[in-house]
Amino acid sequence: MIMLTGIKAFEARWQSLKAVHPTNSRENHLLMQSMGRLVDNYATQAEIAAELPTHLQAIFAHLVDAYLNGYWLEGTEESAPADNQMTPAKVAARQRRQRKTIKPTAASEAATYVIRDRVKCRV
Repeated sequence: MIMLTGIKAFEARWQSLKAVHPTNSRENHLLMQSMGRLVDNYATQAEIAAELPTHLQAIFAHLVDAYLNGYWLEGTEESAPADNQMTPAKVAARQRRQRKTIKPTAASEAATYVIRDRVKCRV
């Protein structure tokens, strides 16, 4: 199970919501504009939600929650233990630990020479 954050969390949550709450292209456009306004701080979440049709307000609330608080992939937020929640820092640390360490090679440690071209430019 992995916790997505930011735009990735928003996209994953939207895909899961589309299966339950299908929307048309006009509604999708309205939701995207609303999220853009929120992210760019043009209005508060409550102000933007009040301008949306009633059936889109719940979807918008879920999308905002995923964007701001993250979204658990391969499960729901409730299935994760509260005391062991993955923060972006924890996800990054886990990814760093999983990377294999790269050992220097003879080619990577070779001397580097800088050659300056002394050709004069004519203006």
